[in-house]
Amino acid sequence: MHGGLLLWRLGWRNLWRNPRRSLLTVGAVAVAFAVLIVIGGLREGMARQMLDNGTRLMLGHLQIHDGAYLPDRGLHDTLGGEGGTDVPGLLRRVEATAGVEVAAPRVFGFGLLSTGPRSAGAQLMGVDPAREARLTSLLGAVSIGRGLAAAPPGSVLLGRVLAEELGAGVGAEVAIVTQAVDGSIGNELLRVQGIFETGLASLDRTLALVRLDELQALLALAPGRIHEMAARLSDPRRSVEVAAALASGAALPPGARVEPWQRLAPALIDYLGLLRGWSWVMVGIVGAFAALGVLNTMLMAVFERTREMGALAALGMRPWQILAMILVESLALAAIGLAAGTVLGAAGMTYFALHGWDLSRWTRGLTIAGVLLDPVLRGAWTWDRAGITALVLGAITILAALLPARRAARLRPVEALTAPVE
Repeated sequence: MHGGLLLWRLGWRNLWRNPRRSLLTVGAVAVAFAVLIVIGGLREGMARQMLDNGTRLMLGHLQIHDGAYLPDRGLHDTLGGEGGTDVPGLLRRVEATAGVEVAAPRVFGFGLLSTGPRSAGAQLMGVDPAREARLTSLLGAVSIGRGLAAAPPGSVLLGRVLAEELGAGVGAEVAIVTQAVDGSIGNELLRVQGIFETGLASLDRTLALVRLDELQALLALAPGRIHEMAARLSDPRRSVEVAAALASGAALPPGARVEPWQRLAPALIDYLGLLRGWSWVMVGIVGAFAALGVLNTMLMAVFERTREMGALAALGMRPWQILAMILVESLALAAIGLAAGTVLGAAGMTYFALHGWDLSRWTRGLTIAGVLLDPVLRGAWTWDRAGITALVLGAITILAALLPARRAARLRPVEALTAPVE
């Protein structure tokens, strides 16, 4: 114990023989760690925003379909088959599952929309306005007019680009022609009550929203026949677990499958993984620069104290003790630098969490993997990852000190004592 304390005292004293150099090294480690905290926080904020926007707009955290529905999305492949299912009962059972906050039924179809001489193909989506508003932000994207919940029967919402192609404003009548499940041609005249703008061209150009029961009638589907039930969870990270619980229970109609968002949006998973990998690459790059600073400091310290270390070796200090003394110095540098970096990083993360990084001067919004990101990127606190980063950065600095420490430990007393004094 006494020997270990002596090594710490010697290492600490030697560290401040050249305070300017030591402070520069501490500053390098502190800035490196602060930068990594901020970068990690912005990455986490971007990842959370991608996950929230990607699932909140329309996808949901999990979806339930008939086993044959995906990927072709056949009009006849409804939950429960041609006989349909008890939709209110299914909603109750799904929402009774631990982790599920809300579920909503959906019906899909494809049709030709026209207003006089103009026409365009569109995907028709039938929703329950009250439930869909709690599940996704799609109905909240109405920029002109009003949503379905406040609209009278016979209403339709159009994407902005689709409305422009049709020349249809709020109040215009739109004729819809579609193929029904019984082989007949479904047609209806609906009035535009609102125009929504999601920022995604794939939705704003192709999507038309109507009430669930009205689209079922247009497609000749019985009230119990739906194509999809989407659900939102309290924790999207548990989607695979909740999907497995639903699939293993008796809540679903025969032949139904539960798909978590990870399987429904594989591109989103790939980009989230890419973000995590990129952050660790940054840890390696920034850590390498910090390690070079520590390596330079320790090499200079060993070079300047060659004769002193020879004297210590001549007095009986063993090589491993000399090595440990140098490592103690580097450990002290790393600890002080990480402590200072924590303070700097916390200040930076506080700013980015409260105010964000405004990118609106360069872009109105960035689309990645079909997900629209807000132009203001906000950081998110990730102190568990920051702790891992601190351990990695500390280990890198200790490893960087091994080379000068081994050199000092291998010094021969006679050669060290006769070394020229700089």
